Amino acid sequence: MSTIDISRVPKQWPNRQYSQSLLCDGMDWHFQFCKNQDPQAKLLVLIHGTGSSSHSWHKIFPALAKNYTVIAVDLPGHGFTLGAQKSQLDVLHMAKSLKNLFQTLKLSSPYAIIGHSAGANCALALNLLTKTPAKIIGLNPSLVPLPNFYNNFLGPLLHPIATSGFMASFLASSISITGVIDTLLDSTNSKLSEEQRKLYRLLFKEQSHVYGSMNFMVSSHISELLSNSSKIKTQHTFLVAAQDPWVPQLTLLPAIQKFFPKAIVKIEDGGHLFHEVNPTRTLEIVFEALQSTQSSTTPSYA
Repeated sequence: MSTIDISRVPKQWPNRQYSQSLLCDGMDWHFQFCKNQDPQAKLLVLIHGTGSSSHSWHKIFPALAKNYTVIAVDLPGHGFTLGAQKSQLDVLHMAKSLKNLFQTLKLSSPYAIIGHSAGANCALALNLLTKTPAKIIGLNPSLVPLPNFYNNFLGPLLHPIATSGFMASFLASSISITGVIDTLLDSTNSKLSEEQRKLYRLLFKEQSHVYGSMNFMVSSHISELLSNSSKIKTQHTFLVAAQDPWVPQLTLLPAIQKFFPKAIVKIEDGGHLFHEVNPTRTLEIVFEALQSTQSSTTPSYA
């Protein structure tokens, strides 16, 4: 795979040694890719959630790469993937763009997609398009609407005027002095380190990332994906963080039971960014799911 230019990626960015760039679908994609030396190694795809980037898999990516070929993308309008149009920032179009990217890269069909939050929605949408992968592992999947408190908090930012390029530019320029990113990170109920917080502050200084994040948040197509859940023929494992206020287990667990009754469910203590705070436990759950040959209807309590 050819690298065009990754100079836009900061030199100290997590896992930058795996960073590559490629033009596809009118976008200059940034992704991190590690091809396993074993030609029989299966492909894993990592998809971050709204407002994040491939850095979200900082500790998880290298561990998986020991046994698998791994690609972690920056979704359109996120991180260092540039050039996305507004029409490309909803989950259904993102799935199409991901399909085109993987075809351009001549990748084999993924064995599993691991998606966090709305990244899990992308995985479901991709499955509807391609009938792959064999396994979807959703970490705090965004299968339910945001609670009213967060709708009230974020509502003004998700208004059509606020999701315009002009407003995104204004918000990006004022991020460092308003503290809004730290407030949002605090609201995930996840104890991120200062170094982890710095990465998010850096991302949200970029107008393209703010614009992409806000528009993706209003275009997750939860109802449409769930209404087609019976067409998604794959093994599902869902990690549900018990103290996640963004995707509360009180509403998430009934949705999983209704639409994915055969899914394996793992409930863990933690917040919305559980996988960043607890990468070791996340990896244990992921490896167990990758090696599993059966699904279960009974939630597993850690």
